[in-house]
Amino acid sequence: MRIILAVGIALTLISSGCQSAKESFQTSFDKSFKESCRSESIKKGASQKVAEKYCDCALEKFKETKSMEQASKACVEKVKSELNR
Repeated sequence: MRIILAVGIALTLISSGCQSAKESFQTSFDKSFKESCRSESIKKGASQKVAEKYCDCALEKFKETKSMEQASKACVEKVKSELNR
């Protein structure tokens, strides 16, 4: 019985550590993605405001679709339509 309890506690601790590592990675990825995206967008002539809108959208769409191509297309259209209002 003690062995089962010890294994259960160990598995709980391991899974909590994995979740923490996953959250840390995701936070780091999001920050790096946005910084890189904004920098490249501004280099290509976008304003800070447009770059921020596009990159925030691109990150969310990328998380949904796991495709940068789909994210980019969707966000270019979204930002264009917002600018034309």
